[in-house]
Amino acid sequence: MNLWRTLRVSIAAAAIVTFTATSATARHEAPGKAAEAQTRHPVLLISVDGMRPDAVLEADKYQLNIPVLRSFLKEGSYARQVVNVNPTVTNPNHTTLVTGLLPLEHGIYNNRPFAATAKLPKGYSAYAEIKAPTLWGVAKKAKLRTASIFWPVTKKAHDIDFNLVEGNDEDDQKIADDAIALIEQKRPDLLTVHFVAGDHAQHEYGPFSAEGNAALERIDTQIGRVVAAHRKAYPDSVVAIVSDHGFDKVTHQVHLNAALAEAGFIKLSGEGDDRTVTSWKAFAWYVGSSAMIVFENPRDEQTKTQAVDYLQKLAADPANGIERIYPRAEYANRGLPPGVAYIVAFKPGYRMGNSMSGVLVKKSKGGSHGAFSTRDVRPDMHSSFFITGPGIVAGKNLGTIDMRQIAPTLAGELKVSLPSAKAPVLPIR
Repeated sequence: MNLWRTLRVSIAAAAIVTFTATSATARHEAPGKAAEAQTRHPVLLISVDGMRPDAVLEADKYQLNIPVLRSFLKEGSYARQVVNVNPTVTNPNHTTLVTGLLPLEHGIYNNRPFAATAKLPKGYSAYAEIKAPTLWGVAKKAKLRTASIFWPVTKKAHDIDFNLVEGNDEDDQKIADDAIALIEQKRPDLLTVHFVAGDHAQHEYGPFSAEGNAALERIDTQIGRVVAAHRKAYPDSVVAIVSDHGFDKVTHQVHLNAALAEAGFIKLSGEGDDRTVTSWKAFAWYVGSSAMIVFENPRDEQTKTQAVDYLQKLAADPANGIERIYPRAEYANRGLPPGVAYIVAFKPGYRMGNSMSGVLVKKSKGGSHGAFSTRDVRPDMHSSFFITGPGIVAGKNLGTIDMRQIAPTLAGELKVSLPSAKAPVLPIR
């Protein structure tokens, strides 16, 4: 598919602009802003979906040939681990990466909005669903040029001048080709690129499987091409590599809604794949390696008590794979959705299944994420951060960082204001 037939171009950027300035930092600035422009760095933000930090930090352990990603350890600053936001899935965390906010604040609560149905609803996709300022938005407001390729929740994004959202998101070489074309022909000040093939491979085969490793190695090669093109176009550019979540190897699925239906909290009609939910009192909102419990009537304390007692009985049997049930008071500061009353956290190796009937636990394989995670709980869900550029300290280990620090740090490199992001910038200089 031709790149320019798939790009959604905003009216403001429809005309091709010829740039004569040799400094990438000054090409959109009026003369009165020249001093400020001298410290502005174009930013390339690349997300490798599902990349655990130890894939790069301990590449030899996993026999990974990823020289480009490993070079960031010497050339720039990096985190040992990034404490991401809950739920630890793609859409909320990618939105946090560009807003610096929790899901409760930016409005992308999960991969999919809540719906008490027998089939998973469509995922969040429209940019208008984000309820907070983004890096693209504040950059565009500052009259900078923005571009993106396959970043989650960006369809019809009015703040992105050149936005590729359709096509084969697993074709890493084509993604790199398109990114290079954007860099060379459209000259964006902020370019975000999302590589997702590694996530797909790990879901099917598990983390650090031969297939998952091969996918990451292919992505590493393509990242090298994109980074080289960006540095050639902008010698003063900042390049950041991030991920959204980690991964766990799956051995079992736990079909919580089948159990809730059997206990009478969900009423169904129909058979097999044609089953529909006719009424419900308590429902498990699918996440992955955890589940969020929602009540149809949040003020029905009797149903809450009955449902929690039932879930605790399930958790008491080790075979059911439930690690813990978190009441809202214990996770309220984690920014999870306002309508969620409890989190069901599964043990490593277990993930939620989507059957509405049948046995509770079934054997499974592959990989999963979405486990309830904090600084100390389920670090296998934590994500990655690596950054290089002029003046950025080389070889600096930032330790454990909060994902919410990334957006304000990149806003600082672009010299744009993102006041809604309150987390401190990272000490990379």
